[in-house]
Amino acid sequence: MRVLVTGGCGLIGSALVERALRDGWDVSVLDNLSTGRREHLPADDRIELIEGDVCDDELVASLVRRCDRVAHLAAGVGVALVLNRPTGSLRQSLLGTETVLRHAAAHRRPVFFASTSEVYGDSDGTPLREDANIGFGSPEKTRFSYAAGKTAGEALAFAYAHEYGLPVVVGRFFNVTGARQSAASGVVPKLLELAQAGQPLIVHGDGAQTRSFLDAEDAAEFVWRLLLGASGGLLCNIGRDESVTMRALAERVRELVDPSIELVHAEPDYGDGFAPIRHRRPDCARLLEHTQFEPRWDLDAILRRCLSYCERSHAK
Repeated sequence: MRVLVTGGCGLIGSALVERALRDGWDVSVLDNLSTGRREHLPADDRIELIEGDVCDDELVASLVRRCDRVAHLAAGVGVALVLNRPTGSLRQSLLGTETVLRHAAAHRRPVFFASTSEVYGDSDGTPLREDANIGFGSPEKTRFSYAAGKTAGEALAFAYAHEYGLPVVVGRFFNVTGARQSAASGVVPKLLELAQAGQPLIVHGDGAQTRSFLDAEDAAEFVWRLLLGASGGLLCNIGRDESVTMRALAERVRELVDPSIELVHAEPDYGDGFAPIRHRRPDCARLLEHTQFEPRWDLDAILRRCLSYCERSHAK
């Protein structure tokens, strides 16, 4: 059995590759290495790494034809990247996703499509349910180009499920983090990097905004179970329902690394295209029902795991 993982050199993708290998699968990884890193993949003869573009029709066709299932995770990550390259983000979400779905439908290959909690836009902190209406913000704000592209990708996925009977699962990720995450794309590694350097920890705004964090290995377990069980069309939040304020997150990092480090508040400097989102917390009932799996690591354990990885990396 072989699974194709697009974006397989990224944070979640590489964890999913490892999860598939543990079940005895062969893995084809398609990644353009713009944000993913080939060293994230383990040394294993069962992995085939193809450096290429998910929008390459002929390449995707050949890879889908040879596999049994597809996990479509390829996407640009990080607010700064989306703000600076919105056309690239939209191209991947629109053309890349349509290319994957079209060839998967032609060969009846079940697909997992990675979407995002960004599609919900802002909220009051109430857990967000999959059957809620979505609305992310004005297209004048380039931050929302990512959410717009992913929303279109979701619509495409369910269109292929409805019209062609393609087995599809759409997963909306909520702030997945982990040891391999870059400080350029995640708040947890950024805070740990600052703390290890003895620098003040920067909290954007008033620090009362909330997020819910999930370890990448737990995210991969959810994805794998959903992909193996794909039979029709399913939409699931993927996250943990424990939320934390950004100030409290910084305080936990400070206590873990050095309690003497200062916390400073500052406004984010992303330019006019940025729009803040105050709260983002998932309702995970549907996810737990379909996977029968509970996340193994809470936030404190996630922070310790990330710190341990950073310390090992610095020691090399």
